[in-house]
Amino acid sequence: MGFSAAGICDASPLENEGKLLEMWLGNKYHGTMDWLERTKKERTQPAIYYPGAKSILVVAHNYYREHEPVNIPPHKGNISIYARGKDYHAVIRHKLKELLHYIRTLLPDIEGRICVDSFPITEKPLAVRAGIGWIGKHTNLILKGSGSYFFLGEILLTRKLPADKIFSEDYCGTCNRCQVACPTNALEEAYVLDARRCISYLTIEHSDEISEELHSGMGNWVFGCDVCQDVCPWNRFSENTSEVKYQNKISPEWYDLKRMKEMSMEQFEKLFAGTAVKRAGYQNFMRNVAIAFQNSGVK
Repeated sequence: MGFSAAGICDASPLENEGKLLEMWLGNKYHGTMDWLERTKKERTQPAIYYPGAKSILVVAHNYYREHEPVNIPPHKGNISIYARGKDYHAVIRHKLKELLHYIRTLLPDIEGRICVDSFPITEKPLAVRAGIGWIGKHTNLILKGSGSYFFLGEILLTRKLPADKIFSEDYCGTCNRCQVACPTNALEEAYVLDARRCISYLTIEHSDEISEELHSGMGNWVFGCDVCQDVCPWNRFSENTSEVKYQNKISPEWYDLKRMKEMSMEQFEKLFAGTAVKRAGYQNFMRNVAIAFQNSGVK
């Protein structure tokens, strides 16, 4: 199917992660993402979300492209490299549907439910349990020898399958480059992300005004942020994705902040059709562009 890694784990409750989630929510680190509070039980108890789930197949899909620069000139709006191509939700969902169909040709009595990112399950801890990798200090999943530029997907299955060995190592060691590099200090505590200060959250999920205190740290990011991954030493092992659908769909001239600033809603809808950027919505995207334009110093 073109996935970079796969593993199987059981669907029992993630008890330790449940405690960590409660602490994270208690500190209001989720900002305005209220759905995380509403679905906290499902997120750490897969069988609540999908009754009958006994095993979970977890997959990772590489989206890295070395010819796509993470850091681009200040007079251009920067978009996280994962969002420059076709929306990964659609790509991975299609692959998982095909994969589930194939599984059912082998095990006709099995039922399953596919999940990609926006479903109420805790993906990264499940990937650790399935033996795929470990969660780094930047809170992204890292695959040893491959880095962190990966999407995750899951199929919850109603049959007990042999589980892979949990990935029990942490290879971050004493490195704290991601924490030091974060422009808005969203990783003040290792392994804990304060979404309220995270550029990805601010430019995508946050729909209110953004505190002026954070404006300068946002630089020229108009959708998402790759800083913590860009500085991670494990990403020196990243290899180009073979998925052609992740190739940049955005015309180069549109990265110019002056042109972005004049973008109409119709142009926004056309330019970002089929990409994850549409998730931000026109109003929030233009708010991000205004901040980036101010930071650029362009007249």
